[in-house]
Amino acid sequence: MSLLAVLTPRLMVEAVWQVDLERLAALGLKGLVLDLDNTLVNWNSHQVRPQVRAWLERARELGFALCISSNAHSPRRVRRMAQELGTLCVTHAGKPRRRAFLRPVELMGTRPETTAMIGDQLFTDILGANRAALYTVLVRPLGRWEFPVTMLSRLAEQALLALIRRRVKEGA
Repeated sequence: MSLLAVLTPRLMVEAVWQVDLERLAALGLKGLVLDLDNTLVNWNSHQVRPQVRAWLERARELGFALCISSNAHSPRRVRRMAQELGTLCVTHAGKPRRRAFLRPVELMGTRPETTAMIGDQLFTDILGANRAALYTVLVRPLGRWEFPVTMLSRLAEQALLALIRRRVKEGA
């Protein structure tokens, strides 16, 4: 698999609440691994947007298992957010390692081929989930603020996104 292929998500949308859950269900997906910061909430925030809450509720109604996989430095915050959102969670996940995605699959009782990863970063969420054979969905970050190291990786990510967007639109 080429580097570009392993960094290319299967689907790209603006925000998590725009992910078409019925489409994912029609593809046979049963579980959703979710990034927390800048995917479900702004970085280091506890505030959940109403659209996110409604989307998660719809996911549960459709029978999706849900698990947050986060590299955040505060496991207590991740666990608290997961409890508030009604999801399982893996803290200090170690993304992009495959284990960061296979552990949530195991916790949800799904299989990689029936699980999607939804996240905002190419070099952690998409890279690792593609390596673990999950269906990958890239969303735009919810906010501008994030962990300083992530801000640096965004520079390289931006250089690849135009090429990747073209590839995803063409269905390559």
